[in-house]
Amino acid sequence: SSKQSSKKIRFATATGAAGSIGATKPRIIRDDSIKGCDDVGNFYNTQTELAQYQEENRDQWYASNNEWWRHDGGGGYGGHTDEEAMIGDQGGEADGVEGLAFLDSLLVESSSQNKNNINTNKKLKFVRAIDAGAGVGRVTKLILLKRYDTVQLVEADAGWSKRSKTYLGRKRATRCTFTCARLEDFDNDSNDSNKVDLIWLQWTLQYLTDADAVETLQNLAARMVLRTGILVVKENRPYGGARQDRFQMETPEGSGRYDITRSDEHHRLLFQRAGLTVNHAEEGVETHSYALGCTV
Repeated sequence: SSKQSSKKIRFATATGAAGSIGATKPRIIRDDSIKGCDDVGNFYNTQTELAQYQEENRDQWYASNNEWWRHDGGGGYGGHTDEEAMIGDQGGEADGVEGLAFLDSLLVESSSQNKNNINTNKKLKFVRAIDAGAGVGRVTKLILLKRYDTVQLVEADAGWSKRSKTYLGRKRATRCTFTCARLEDFDNDSNDSNKVDLIWLQWTLQYLTDADAVETLQNLAARMVLRTGILVVKENRPYGGARQDRFQMETPEGSGRYDITRSDEHHRLLFQRAGLTVNHAEEGVETHSYALGCTV
């Protein structure tokens, strides 16, 4: 489920080891280091095995997810509010506070680098942002509009995209544009005038196959301002009694929807294939948060 963490997090380098950001060269992650299971008894020894099974079932799984999310039927996780329908509990406000703190930490880091004459041409800007997989606009309301002038909300479900205008309210909505599109099909517009300073992608990759996750990351990265653009990804991680180095996949047959909880290593493999580097990472009780930049 899309639940968030609220306890203290740790900082990590691009390789996942504790220390200063970007201190060492990212290592290459192997396909056979990704292993895990699903909820109908299958075990996968490599990422290739997983990707093949995902591809075979992709259309059926996505159709099930479309029905599960459908707003007209009170879709998503249910509950008494739009935010509960998005994330499955009442922790939306706490998650917003945590997300804003993560974003502000990137600003502090950038300011510190500028003072030390490190990458002085990489000062962060706070003009335009994209809320990717926006749902009802929870991240836009609680995080992005508090720091950015304008936000483009991209959401696949037409019902939730329409609902987001009401959820945000007229004043906030005037600073937003609304796009109904699946992220793997989202136009990677290379026009410089349409570049954005930040893209926020939260609890969305978990509903995509690995292949579509990579394509989504590539499409979004193409929309970022060169050198200073940041792609923030926040996703669930295995925690509690689960092995933290193995993914857990739910399927419509077993759980009523497709949903995969990936390990840190698994996420980094997808980032690697998308041509992205991890500039900053934090680990929460149930989540990982990443600030990504383009390799080139």
